[in-house]
Amino acid sequence: MTEIIFDCDTGVDDAMAIMYGAGNGAQFVACTVTHGNVPVHVGARNTLTILDAVGLTDVPVHQGAARPMAQPLLTAEFVHGHDGLGDAGHPPSSRELAGTLAAAEIVRLARSRPGELTLVAVGPLTNIGLALLLEPELPRLIRRVVVMGGAAGVPGNASETGEANIWHDPEAAQLVLDAPWDLVLVGLEITMSTAMPPEVVARLEAVDTPHGRMLWQSMQHYIDVYEPLVGMRTCVLHDPLAMALALDPDLATYRLVRASVELRGEKTRGQVVADLRGYEADPVDPLEPCVVRLVDTLDLPAFHEKFLRALGA
Repeated sequence: MTEIIFDCDTGVDDAMAIMYGAGNGAQFVACTVTHGNVPVHVGARNTLTILDAVGLTDVPVHQGAARPMAQPLLTAEFVHGHDGLGDAGHPPSSRELAGTLAAAEIVRLARSRPGELTLVAVGPLTNIGLALLLEPELPRLIRRVVVMGGAAGVPGNASETGEANIWHDPEAAQLVLDAPWDLVLVGLEITMSTAMPPEVVARLEAVDTPHGRMLWQSMQHYIDVYEPLVGMRTCVLHDPLAMALALDPDLATYRLVRASVELRGEKTRGQVVADLRGYEADPVDPLEPCVVRLVDTLDLPAFHEKFLRALGA
């Protein structure tokens, strides 16, 4: 099992990622929650609800940053529903949140288990940025980092150039890219290729497990958003892909590139700028600051199959 700290802003695709992980061997040590898809207190409650749905009632959930470091709060209920789970009417968890704030808990866990934990972040990176400010040695203490974020060489989804998780807190994202750790950046350049074909959607609709039915109900609003963009009744699997690559890196091949976050551009703030020109040799040291792994190729059928099986298909 891969031991994971899951940093999220639980909307529909975060729910997909939790269920994917639960069905594919993730051992959730803790979930930490940030602003993003919904306000942080809504995302925290949703995280408890989804964990409960897959029987992970002992996984603590720590609420974290309520806003970005240097810009106003913006959320995306139009994508995820007013409640963040597709307005499907799921009863919320009755569990209580853990008492420690998210960034402090990330630091505490990393210090207590150096080199053991994988950090998977699928929301704005405010909690991770704060944890880096609290503990400069954090990169040495974390085994591996997988971030759903960025749009290297492709259009953004929150702006013309910016992917939502990076665009919602560019300063925090730059702190994360600056850190000398092994960082996989799972961006729109690969996640937009994960739209489920009709036969996968049909199998998902036929799932008869309680958590699978719950997710299918939540996904209807999400699919409504994606249908006109993709051209068929489906959606893409952003956050589940980050979870998948944390658990099974061999589903993909990777390329090391130098990358940073644009912080000042009037139209490009929040853009991940990756050097894809090929003028110089790609970097070879993944621990060099501002070097990330981008996904080069993906075994998409295997990824879809693992997603379906996690839901009981």
